[in-house]
Amino acid sequence: MKIKEIFLLESFFDELESAVRDLLAQYLGQGETEISTSDFREKLASAGFLLSTEELKARLPAMDAVASIDDDTITPKGKIDNDTVDDAEDEPEVDVADMAGDQALSAVKDELPQ
Repeated sequence: MKIKEIFLLESFFDELESAVRDLLAQYLGQGETEISTSDFREKLASAGFLLSTEELKARLPAMDAVASIDDDTITPKGKIDNDTVDDAEDEPEVDVADMAGDQALSAVKDELPQ
């Protein structure tokens, strides 16, 4: 393979990765956490990247941009499954300033002569 061909190939994959990341950002910006593989392929095709589902399934994990991909759906990285999400209401609220004040007061009391 000639150097020119190598640079063209690398350039193509760099542009493909940029297009993929842009599309994923658009989907995530719309709040979508699962993307139809066929819709994703169509949008990539409109950007000039004609890839089969198998090619897409081979390239996306190598780009480290998706958590999973199959024939029907693409799950971008960063999606948290519903069963692992903790509600903020479950955790007790901690008043850091109040804790620091209590600790400072007890330190001062410890240093006072008895």
